[in-house]
Amino acid sequence: MSQNPSTLNPPRLDHMAEHFYGYGRWNAPYWFIGPEAGMGKDGTDNLLARYEAWRQLRCAPVVDCAEHHRRFGFTKWHEPHPPTQATWRQLIRLLLAYKGQEPSLDDIRAYQRDHWGRTNGETCVIELSGISAPNMSEQRDRITFLSRRIERIRQEAKEHHPVFILMYGEGQRAEWKKIAGGDFNADRFRLIGGTVAAVALHPVSHGISNDYWTEMGQRLRTAQA
Repeated sequence: MSQNPSTLNPPRLDHMAEHFYGYGRWNAPYWFIGPEAGMGKDGTDNLLARYEAWRQLRCAPVVDCAEHHRRFGFTKWHEPHPPTQATWRQLIRLLLAYKGQEPSLDDIRAYQRDHWGRTNGETCVIELSGISAPNMSEQRDRITFLSRRIERIRQEAKEHHPVFILMYGEGQRAEWKKIAGGDFNADRFRLIGGTVAAVALHPVSHGISNDYWTEMGQRLRTAQA
């Protein structure tokens, strides 16, 4: 028998599931939207700690990435010489390529540590689902708040006019179309006023090279010319 989606999250996480979108600031020029945030698999990273850290940050819809991670005790992405996080690494590669750079791994590492998803930075890094999971097969309520989250994202984009919105993950094409307000062209782009919306593969998709992300960043810049 299928499980009611609303029973999959502990009750105290419902507020986070509805109202926590991710990191950075709504009025940032560069937006990235994924299916949901990942989380550690060793048992030290847990939802209740993430919730408490978010509560300490006044339950803001978007918060500072480094500060949120520090508060729930997962600090390795923001150490002086951090490893690069698999999803963020390629999204940052795209962004730096968009800005005309040919980034090294150390360039990406420094951007992740100092700028990615920061409230004083240039990125808005948000998710369709407000609840993290180790992978998409982990049971979570991804349905109950989805429509209202999509509408909130649409309204924030309409208000703040980001330069681009990069949405990633093939399994969410229907949701990306709703956010963009219509179909994408053959290049997976759609113009929304002065904003370029684009759809990409998920950064951890098997067999995708670094060149894919570099070229996507360059194509985004060309699409605005």
